[in-house]
Amino acid sequence: MDILHDYALYYEKASPVRPWIISKYMAFKLYTLGISAVAAVVVGREQWLFVGHETEKVDELRYFLGLNLMADKEMARWLRVLSARRRWLEKMGIAYLLVIAPNKSSIYPEYMPAIYPRGQRTRLDQLSGFMARRSPDFPMLDLRPAMKSGKKRQVLYWTTDSHWNDFGRNLAYREIVARLAVRFPSLKALAADAFEARPCPEPPHDLEDLLLLPWRAGMPAFRLVPRSPLPSTRITATTSPGARQVEIFRARAASLPLALIIHDSFGQPLKPLLGCHFRRSRWILDRSHSLPAAWIESRRPSLVIDEIAERYLEEDPWTNPAAIGE
Repeated sequence: MDILHDYALYYEKASPVRPWIISKYMAFKLYTLGISAVAAVVVGREQWLFVGHETEKVDELRYFLGLNLMADKEMARWLRVLSARRRWLEKMGIAYLLVIAPNKSSIYPEYMPAIYPRGQRTRLDQLSGFMARRSPDFPMLDLRPAMKSGKKRQVLYWTTDSHWNDFGRNLAYREIVARLAVRFPSLKALAADAFEARPCPEPPHDLEDLLLLPWRAGMPAFRLVPRSPLPSTRITATTSPGARQVEIFRARAASLPLALIIHDSFGQPLKPLLGCHFRRSRWILDRSHSLPAAWIESRRPSLVIDEIAERYLEEDPWTNPAAIGE
């Protein structure tokens, strides 16, 4: 029986007609019934695609609808972990900044399916309000206001991808630099005219890939290309045993010595821009946001940034090393 079961599974995956059957089924549900057959993708208005069910803990559609709000004890735990992290760093003279990258659906709710209500209270609404009451000086940068204002001038997210596009990335970069300049007055963002907008024939499309159907973007796509080479250079990239990707950027003439940025996929495109302002910047792709306490104590960076995508606030609050605690 086990052999037959294994063969059935093999045939199901290896059959040459399987991709054809799947694509026809997906197309029937989408184009005939108006329903996405993939829970991970929400098909919105005017060819916009959004993240849906990502994991058991993370579901951007559920988040958008305000169906998984935090209890007070969960918000209190987030505040304890983040405050302890900040205090520990400040004792060593290290600045800290928490950056929240907004969900695409938070910035463009008008392109979500019309059946879903807008303006529901979300976890970030809760957490930002809770922290404003309990720790009003906490260094948190919620990029939603800047993005909602900036979208009046440019489209800030890829229509077929879950991430911000080059315009959104540059806006986020400028907001981060502006916030850091309060602590580091020498910081000044790259000039806006240092980049040229060029048509992008093949935009990113992680959501289209999940949909398993070719998808036409709802509007033209552009890349922002530097008019001259950026002063930052990637000098190394490694993957640790814990599957954490580490990249180091260098900018020889930068005014600040060293930064540590722990991030998710939204932080990836920020590297060459923000890296311009530090002689060395260490970027760790780590959704769990483990703080490398021993490395920080030995290297003493001038700055630590935690960047988190808004929808990942559905995951459990982070944990700190024992030396930091809560």
